[in-house]
Amino acid sequence: MMAPFKESSSSTLRRWRITRFKNLVLVALVCILIVCLCRSQLPWNHKFEITLFPGCEDKELGECQVRSVLETIRYYQNSTPRQTTTNKRNLMFIKTHKCGTSSLVNTFYLMGVRSRLNFVVQQSDHPHTLALNIDPAKMRPLLPPRPGTVYNIQCQHGTFQPDAEHTIMPKETSFYSTIVRSPVSQFKSAFSFFGGERKMRKRYGKVSMDELIGHYLDQQPAPTEYDAPHSVYSINGIAADLGWYAFSESMAGSTLQEKINAFIEHLDQEMDFVMITDRMNESLILLKEYLGWNMTDIVYLNRMVSSKPKVTMSEETKARILKYQVIDVQIFDHFNKTFELHLDRVGREKVASQVKKFEEMRESFENKCFNKNMTVKGPYGSVSWEITDYGRNTNLACTFLQTRDIKLTNVVTQLQLTQDYTVPIDQPLVMRDMVSKIQRDYDNNEDPV
Repeated sequence: MMAPFKESSSSTLRRWRITRFKNLVLVALVCILIVCLCRSQLPWNHKFEITLFPGCEDKELGECQVRSVLETIRYYQNSTPRQTTTNKRNLMFIKTHKCGTSSLVNTFYLMGVRSRLNFVVQQSDHPHTLALNIDPAKMRPLLPPRPGTVYNIQCQHGTFQPDAEHTIMPKETSFYSTIVRSPVSQFKSAFSFFGGERKMRKRYGKVSMDELIGHYLDQQPAPTEYDAPHSVYSINGIAADLGWYAFSESMAGSTLQEKINAFIEHLDQEMDFVMITDRMNESLILLKEYLGWNMTDIVYLNRMVSSKPKVTMSEETKARILKYQVIDVQIFDHFNKTFELHLDRVGREKVASQVKKFEEMRESFENKCFNKNMTVKGPYGSVSWEITDYGRNTNLACTFLQTRDIKLTNVVTQLQLTQDYTVPIDQPLVMRDMVSKIQRDYDNNEDPV
């Protein structure tokens, strides 16, 4: 009977060395992969920052660290990365006055705070207003993003200055967007909000809205063949926010219509997508698709609602407003048409289906956040519903979304100063607790809705 084969000690040692070498190579490759993921400039792909070897800081390479590596690998294998229809993930949002942007900015802040993104904010007493300049020596310093990362979102007020914006958030990696609104409703909102109505009422007393607007327009310079009035606080405010003044100055001698045509072409080249206030939910679904965000990333609440009763205007008054709003009218008409092309690109049925789901989700969220039988007064003559106990204690996303965007800008500024984006270092206790809970809930995969 043949004796069983016995492997020599040298062969066993050689096989052990080969196995050990393979294991070390595998661990090294895994470590490199994780380091690359940690250094990624796309921080909203995953819901938390990775610690390479949690609990193993003072131990030698061994079972603990290997187990941590394997657990991290399993997390990434089981997670579903966000899919985008573009190769751009960072958002450059040009905020326009009286286009529903206060609600939008709060939505972007909530998404960014939960995901610990870097915002473009300046070291200033008024960080919510972004004063950019192509000459760095003339620009207030920006708070830097965390080391090894880039800016992810810009959503502050500020006149669009492409040359300066491009240096902060390159177009190659950033999705440029803004929002426009039908010119009559935008003018009416600005007229009321920025004091035009109050001044006219003080001077002319209890007359109709048609008369008030008529008196106001009588005091404004009428459009000419070469120019038109423009101010972020009144007429052609959207054009003013999007950089009309500097652009029109560069075309001195051209007619107004030539300037408008060139300006719209310029905006077409700069903007990847222009949202429409009058089609807000469709706009947010399209933005979500382009950036690969989730439905819960775009949830919003109507934070500022005027307490004044709705008044009607005559067709004659509307026509006169449109005459003065000549630049904004053409901007709106153009991008309202291109909006249809975006619907075709993403898919009309897909967008319609998602809008329906989003509206149901938002209504359910709103009903949990608010007691709609009670209202409270807000700033600038606005009112809002009273926040429920659920919104104050259980789901602080309700309270966050109802906080004034100016206050949230200060919170975000303080967060960015910490460089680890955990809790504000110089904010009231209630804001620190709010941000901490929002981030903790997000880390535990608890969506805000």
